[in-house]
Amino acid sequence: MRLIFTSLDGSLLDIESNSYGAARQALSALERRSIPLVLYSLRTRAQLEHVRQQLRLEHPFICEDGSALYVPEHYFPAGILDEQWQYQPPYYVRALGLPYSRLRSILQQVRQDSHLDLVGFGDWTASELAAATGIPVEEAKRAKQREYSEIFSYSGDPETLRQGFAQQEANLTQHLLQLRQLHLSSPPQKWYLTGWTQPAMTTEPGFLPGERAVRLLLDCYQRHLGTVKTLGIGCSPADAAFLRWMEQKVVLPSPIADSLWSEAEPQWQLAQLPGPEGWNEVVLTWLEETDHGDE
Repeated sequence: MRLIFTSLDGSLLDIESNSYGAARQALSALERRSIPLVLYSLRTRAQLEHVRQQLRLEHPFICEDGSALYVPEHYFPAGILDEQWQYQPPYYVRALGLPYSRLRSILQQVRQDSHLDLVGFGDWTASELAAATGIPVEEAKRAKQREYSEIFSYSGDPETLRQGFAQQEANLTQHLLQLRQLHLSSPPQKWYLTGWTQPAMTTEPGFLPGERAVRLLLDCYQRHLGTVKTLGIGCSPADAAFLRWMEQKVVLPSPIADSLWSEAEPQWQLAQLPGPEGWNEVVLTWLEETDHGDE
């Protein structure tokens, strides 16, 4: 059995046009072979559902930087998903992150206590968000349907911001906050906030919270199908969460790919072409190399 994990922005989707057109050949090849394509993204469930509909995908996906896994009902046989998965038709859902309402409360508290100018997606209407980010209003509506993360703008000192959230984290019980800058965003700087229960963390050096979601899903596939050959394709630091667990790891060239290599191991590969063009080439090459394997 073969399986692919991929990021979207700058990988399968062109960073400027949001198009996957250059990857059509590889996508068709995967569909003909019934090879699952798992999307891992910082985007919301609503945004990923829209992409999955365009791509005609019916496989599991991981949203909001590993905060939740969505498995279509009837995808795995009985016994693969345990009682920690919640049935929310048409999915079984495994939530790993703090609820959006809790994150919004934390953001508001930091804003008040530290006197910082923080403006989150939850503070804007869809029209205001579209105007501020340059995305279509319909996409802004999907981006606002957040469940486990918040994106907000802040132009001040990053260390002051981190101290404000560290103070709020100290008040949490069995939860940790993760705060990261989003690259390739126009001023003011965008930040991405998520929260995690303690079991999602480990003392293992370099462990990323989103890795728990990847490991849970891989375990489901392995218990269902046995040995799984895996390919991971990414282009940004967030993609290390799934790349580290793939048998073959490929990084597509991008303005922020260099920072991803801080997580890299010797067997990681750098593709020749960026974006969906590179994605198409990587997948077709991998299929050619593995088509005569032990499936």
